[in-house]
Parts: sequence; C-alpha cells; structure tokens
Amino acid sequence: MQQAPQLLLVDNDPVLCRTLTDYLQGHGFGVTVKHDGETGLHHATEDAYDLVMLDVMLPGLNGIEVLRRIRQQGELPVVMLSAGSDDVERIVGLELGADDYLSKSCNLRELVARLHSILRRTRHQTTVMQKLPANDTTGLRLFPTERTATWRGKPLQLTSTEFNLLEILFDHAGRTIGKAELAMSVLGRELERYDRSLDMHISNVRKKLGRLADGRFPIQTVRGAGYQLLRK
Repeated sequence: MQQAPQLLLVDNDPVLCRTLTDYLQGHGFGVTVKHDGETGLHHATEDAYDLVMLDVMLPGLNGIEVLRRIRQQGELPVVMLSAGSDDVERIVGLELGADDYLSKSCNLRELVARLHSILRRTRHQTTVMQKLPANDTTGLRLFPTERTATWRGKPLQLTSTEFNLLEILFDHAGRTIGKAELAMSVLGRELERYDRSLDMHISNVRKKLGRLADGRFPIQTVRGAGYQLLRK
C-alpha cells in the first residue's frame, strides 16, 4: 500500500489550518501544521515531506523568504497560499520557484486536485528509467531517474516543476509544443485567463540556461503557437 503523502502546512490562521487539515486528512494526506516562517522553514528543510503549502503572510520570515530559502536547498514542491489577489506576489512567488499559487478562498476540491497533480508528476518522474540523451540539444542532458540535468557539463538547479517542463521540451526538441498542452503536462490543469504561471516557469528555466553563442535562448517562443527547445 502506498504511503499517505506527507504535507507541511505553514500558515498562522488557526481556523483555516483546522479546516484544511480536516479536509486534507479526509482525502488521504498526512498533515503537519506550523504557524510561523522560521519553524516552517526548519521543518521543510530538515524533515521528509512530499509537499509544502506556504502562506505568503507569516510572522517572522514571510512566505516569500521561506520559499527562497527552501529553493536554495532543493526542489521540494511548494504551493503558495495568499489571502489577496496581488499579481506582484504571484509573479515573485513563481519567479522564486513556487510550483503553484492558490487563493485561500479557492475551492477545496480544486486544492486537492492540484496537490495530487503535483504529486503525480513528481512521483511519476522519479520512477522513470533513465533515458539516453536525445541528439544534441544545445548541450543539455537530463537524467530522469535522479531528476537532475546538466547544461554544458554543469549541474542545473531546477525545481520539480522546472524539471518536468524541461523534460517535456527536451523529449520534443525541435518541435513546437502549444501552451495548452504544456500547461496540462506540467501544471496538470488548463490555464486560466491572464494566468502567467507557465510563462513564469519558462522564464525561470531560460534564466538558468542563459543564452547560446549566437545570442538566442535555447527555449524559443513561437508566437501564437507555443514553445520550442532548439536543437544545435
């Protein structure tokens, strides 16, 4: 029997924490709750969790800083929670490597669906047999079993979502993949109107890859069609 996914919830609203804990436990999650950023960060980096749900507004270290420090240490999946609708917060969170971003007022069934989607992608990727690299894709090499990648011989520091995104582009190098197809494969959902989540993940990966010798980015935007990983 598969072990229940272990989730760390970091939020200083006790009522919301009880509501989420009861609902998530009823849907098969193990839930640990912490109420401040410093304690949440310690548990996220020292204990074994499958996923972290992190409030933006926390006493002590705020959620954005906690996310920043989690990302300095690894690719543990992180979903940000916010009581507001500030696009700047959302963009900053995604730029720092959040796997998803949800309003605290979101439908609980949707929340569970998104959490399961992230976990399915993460767990699936860890069981895929290592593939031989495709023909030269501008110096990029992926190793799915270890969920690691190298670029021009140097390790890339990727979040779980960034790795998933890069692997799909890698597998279809030289072919344009539509945003809708990428969103379903990488985020596990359709893009909402004005939703820039996928674009932000693309932007993060581009920054980590840098430019080719001719000045182009390895990941190209094909206007009106989607994205493409260039071959040499």
